[in-house]
Amino acid sequence: MLVSLTRVGAARQSFAKALAVQGTDAGAVMAAAVNRGLPDTGGGALRLERHPRRPELLRLITPMMWLGTRGARGDAFEALGLALRNIDAAARQAGGALTAPGLSLDGQAVSPDGDTHWLATGDPVEQEVLCNLLRRHSPLLIAIAGRGAFLSGGSRDRIGSRWLADSHEHLAARFLASVTEHHLYRVQAELRRRDGISHLDRMDISPAVGADAVLVRCLDAQTSLADTRAHALLLSALAMRARSLVADGRREGHGPQQLLEENRARVISEGLRAALAQDERPRDRERSRERDGGRSRDHERRGQDKRGERKVSARQAVRTLLDDLVPEFSRLDVTPEEILPLLCLVELPGGQPLRAQDLLPRDLGGRRMLTEAVREALTDPRPGGPLLGAVLARYPGSGPLMLKAWAEALDSGLTRQARRDRDRPQNLAGNRPDRQGGRPDRSGKRPDRSGGRPDRSGNRSDRSGNRPDRSGSSPDGSGGRPDRSGGRQDHSGNRPDRSGNNPDRSGNRPDRSAGRPDRDRRNRPDQQPKKGTGDRPNRGKDRPQP
Repeated sequence: MLVSLTRVGAARQSFAKALAVQGTDAGAVMAAAVNRGLPDTGGGALRLERHPRRPELLRLITPMMWLGTRGARGDAFEALGLALRNIDAAARQAGGALTAPGLSLDGQAVSPDGDTHWLATGDPVEQEVLCNLLRRHSPLLIAIAGRGAFLSGGSRDRIGSRWLADSHEHLAARFLASVTEHHLYRVQAELRRRDGISHLDRMDISPAVGADAVLVRCLDAQTSLADTRAHALLLSALAMRARSLVADGRREGHGPQQLLEENRARVISEGLRAALAQDERPRDRERSRERDGGRSRDHERRGQDKRGERKVSARQAVRTLLDDLVPEFSRLDVTPEEILPLLCLVELPGGQPLRAQDLLPRDLGGRRMLTEAVREALTDPRPGGPLLGAVLARYPGSGPLMLKAWAEALDSGLTRQARRDRDRPQNLAGNRPDRQGGRPDRSGKRPDRSGGRPDRSGNRSDRSGNRPDRSGSSPDGSGGRPDRSGGRQDHSGNRPDRSGNNPDRSGNRPDRSAGRPDRDRRNRPDQQPKKGTGDRPNRGKDRPQP
C-alpha cells in the first residue's frame, strides 16, 4: 500500500552575470541603463552593480528565481536578454561597446571575471550535502566553464581558466562536516587553524553565512547567454541530486583534499585536456579514518603510496557526469538545445570541444563583425544561442543525430546503462537452455527431468528411494557386475582376461605378449632415442625380455 509519495523538485537560484565595457566609462553606462529601466524576471527586479575593484566591469544580478520548467526559464531569460540589450544600447550611445570579461574588441586586454551563482537550500543538512557534492565535482565545473582570454588579432589562449589562473582570491573548497549555526563556528575555527582559511567565501564552494544557500564562485564569465543558461541548469540538477540524497538519508563522503587540489590545478592549466586522478580505494580510506579515530590522514597516505590512483581524461569525466544527471535533467524538463553548450564539449565528432567563444572572428580588421558577433551572443535568449546554428552548419549529419539521441534520453529519464538494461531482451530461452526444464525439442515438449540422471548405457537410474543391491549378487543371480569388456567379473580373486583368453584354473595368466610389438619404447628398433638422452639403461627392476 502506498503510504507517501515524495517528488524532489528544483531549487530556487540566482546568479550574477559579469559584463565588461570598452571604450567608455562603465559608471556612465550603468547609470544610463538604470534610467532606461531593467525588466522584472517574475521573482523581482534585476540589479546592475559595478565591480568593487575593477572599474570596467559590471554585474547584472538576478533575484532568487525558480527555473524548474521550460516556461519559467523562457520568461526569466527573455527578461535577461532585454536587460542586456538595454545595457548594450547605453554603451553604444556613450561611444563604447558591451563585451564579456576577458574578451577584447580593440586589442587592449580586458580583465577576466567570473559568474557567481547562489543555490537555495531547504535546511542546513541539505546545505551541507550540496556544498560537499559541488566540492567533489568542482574540478569538472571549472573544466566546463573555464575559458582563456580573447584578444582580437592575437593567438588563441589555450589555458583552462585564465580567471582562476591569475586570481589570488580563490581557494579550493574544503569538506564541511556541518554547517548548522551551532557547529559552523567550530568548523571555521578548524579551517583557520589547519588550512589558514579565515573566510569561507574565499573558497570555490561555500555556504552563504546567514542564509540557507550555497555560493558557487568557480565558473568563468561566459560570452553567451545560452552558456549561462546551461550552467544554471547543471547546478540545478546537482542541487536536485543533493536533495534526493538528503531525502534518502544519505550524505556526501569526504574525498582526499590533496587529490581534489591536484585535479583542480590540472583543469585550470589544461582544461578538458587534463588527465584527472581518481582514488580507487575509498573503503580502505574510510576504514583507516575510523582506525585513526575520525581524523583524516589522506595527505600522508597519498605521499607514501599512489598505487590506488588511476587517470581519466576530464572530457570523459564530464561526459560521465552529464549522463549520470539525465534523471535530474528529465525532471527539470530540459531540452537538448538548452544544454547544447555542455554537449558540444564532449559529444561532437573528432573530440574537439566547441564553445561560443570559438565562433568569434580573430581578424583585427573585422572589429565591426566581431562586435556584432559578441552582441548577438550576449543578448540572444534562445536555447543554444548562436552555437545551435553553428553546430548544425558544421556537422549536418552528426549534429542532428546527437540532438535526437539526447532528446530520447531526456524523454526516458534513464542513464545510458539503465537504457541498455531496459532494451536488453529478457527471454533467452531460444539462445540458452532453460535451466528449469531444458531446451524444448521440435515437438514443443520439454524432456522429462523428474527422474534421475542417465547412466552410461543411456537409461535413467531409479530414484524411487530404493538403493541398488551392492552385496555382490546381481538381480539375475549371476553374482557379479558386468565389466567393460563384456564379460562378468569373477569373484574368485582372478580378474577376467580382457584379451579374450580366459585364465586357467591355476590362476596364472597366459602370455599376452605373443604377436605384439615390444612395449618398451626405449628399445624399439624403429624409434630413435630422444635428443640428448642416448640409450639409457632400464632403471627399474630387470624385466624378462620375450
